[in-house]
Amino acid sequence: MGNATVATVNGAGLPQLDINRCVPPTAPLLLATSEKLAPVEARNGATVYAQRAKVIGAGQYATVCMGTIEFPAIPGSTQSPRREACAIKIPHADNLDARELGLIEAAALWQAGSAPQTVGCYGLINLQDADDSKSGCEVSLWPAVASRAIAGDGEWGLVLEYCERGSCWSYMTEYRMSMDAELFCAWARQLAMALVALKAAGMAHMDIKGHNMLLSCDGRIRLADFTAASFSSQALEAMNLACSEFEPMSYPPYTDFSGTIPYSAPEALASGVPGKLHTNDELHKMDIYSLGVALYSMFVSGREPYAAVKSAVEQMLLASKGAFWEWEERHYLATLQSAAETAPSTPVDVRPTAGYTDVRTPPSPSQHSHPLSRSLSLGPKPLTRRRTLKSRKAAPREFRRFLSGDLLPVKVEVLLRDMVNPDPLQRPDAAEILRILDNIEADIFEP
Repeated sequence: MGNATVATVNGAGLPQLDINRCVPPTAPLLLATSEKLAPVEARNGATVYAQRAKVIGAGQYATVCMGTIEFPAIPGSTQSPRREACAIKIPHADNLDARELGLIEAAALWQAGSAPQTVGCYGLINLQDADDSKSGCEVSLWPAVASRAIAGDGEWGLVLEYCERGSCWSYMTEYRMSMDAELFCAWARQLAMALVALKAAGMAHMDIKGHNMLLSCDGRIRLADFTAASFSSQALEAMNLACSEFEPMSYPPYTDFSGTIPYSAPEALASGVPGKLHTNDELHKMDIYSLGVALYSMFVSGREPYAAVKSAVEQMLLASKGAFWEWEERHYLATLQSAAETAPSTPVDVRPTAGYTDVRTPPSPSQHSHPLSRSLSLGPKPLTRRRTLKSRKAAPREFRRFLSGDLLPVKVEVLLRDMVNPDPLQRPDAAEILRILDNIEADIFEP
């Protein structure tokens, strides 16, 4: 494939990752690492101008504002100084949990290095260095300032890549008709690449969901919000070498559960698990489960997992049993039956729908009052389809659809079901998911 794209993973004894081994020659556009970020020598010493009044996101523990980062010219190169937009995530200073979560995220992004499809991190800034809105703050890499941040010396913000297109979840809610087979394969592949790299770094994200997946200006996914990240013993040792004061096992937010319950693997919710030191493989399989739930929710159901369950206690019980697929299948079939019972009688239409031939009538505008039709028919398609689906008859088991209306191939259904298997040993790892996607794409798309 030409020049290799290598994601460097920090940490003693942890290997470098050759991303080209994860991507088939037919998908060169998915070789997206943090290529937008400047080299380390330029980032360490860049200046950030925070625009704290321009808030682009706020939560229980942090506020995200806009900023501008100015890179100095690299000595010995012909590159001129340049400026670009960035996002600055600032933990709430009066909340100890928020500060500790910020420390965990900063360490996690440093440990992840240039892992593909994760949000780019330029480093940290001490906002107290800026006398006013026109003053800049110098960017420092995590190992250089971690001790000060841990000691509470200053108000530290995380300088991140600005992903102007928002979250994948927001994209789905606005452009439901674009959630098709092509986009599924692209997003699933990019996210699997991210998990391959995180596993190589000895860590897991632990809060994978559409809300924590951002879209860069060119439409590539950036996995974000690493406040719930967990580390293997090897990764903890590597980070301790970089900063001996960093001891996340002593932070209550780290040892307590801090993910999102409906998306979490059952073993992550098991009694006594928070605070337990997991193996790298165990952490990885928890991320695989969450990714399966997230992909199903964004491409098939179009809603949060267990959305009809209003009781948080009941959601917790279902999630702790790993009942996601069973519950969603029962709910999906009930929705199909309800739509069929209330739909007007129409002749059978065997015309191809999005490249497939179905024996049922595709939803028409007159059917938009029905729950299933609503889930298939909202929003214009913002992107032009670049791949053509093979025309074929629907298999007997193919009754689910992507939100776009495309039939969900059996192989995709099997992949999603395996990813959310309650038994972690039965789930594929991210490298296997990439191989399965190769087979799926060869099966459903024209060459």
